[in-house]
Amino acid sequence: MQHRLRNLLHRMGLSPERLQAGKVGKWLGRHGVNPDLWSFRRGPVARAMVAGLLPATSPLLGLHHILAVFLAVFLRANVPTAIVVQMANNPFTIPIYYTAAYHVGEIIMGRPIKYEGGLPDKMKKLDQAEGLRAKLRMLAGDLGNVAVPLTVGCTVIGVVVSLAGYGLIYILWPAEERKIRED
Repeated sequence: MQHRLRNLLHRMGLSPERLQAGKVGKWLGRHGVNPDLWSFRRGPVARAMVAGLLPATSPLLGLHHILAVFLAVFLRANVPTAIVVQMANNPFTIPIYYTAAYHVGEIIMGRPIKYEGGLPDKMKKLDQAEGLRAKLRMLAGDLGNVAVPLTVGCTVIGVVVSLAGYGLIYILWPAEERKIRED
């Protein structure tokens, strides 16, 4: 099984040898050749759940892939699995997830959830604002009100989901037999 996965990664251009020879490999140095980064054993895959799910739940759109790779290298997790797992949050799920994360952040911060001044009212006010600076100020003010609860909610959900994914791998994946060394 592991041999077939290695062949598939090699055909896709994601083999450890090819990546180590490129710019990324030179930049990662000895960390890029750690066998755990490419191993499909239970430990590296469980750590890849954390390395993939934590960035997937962050509000840092556009950086999810990069964060997943950095976390995978730092945690000695399976890189391909971390990249695939971080795609759990995609353009179809982002609006639902970020709305839920915002509300979780509001609850954790002890703020009452407000629904006044919906989007149509805000768009009308934005259209009525004079000049680009006034419009940008309005948008920045709204962004500031949303950013903190969103970040808090994403962090809490990310930690819970990551730990759940890690535990799930250890529950569902059978333990590998340890080889006894003969001296």
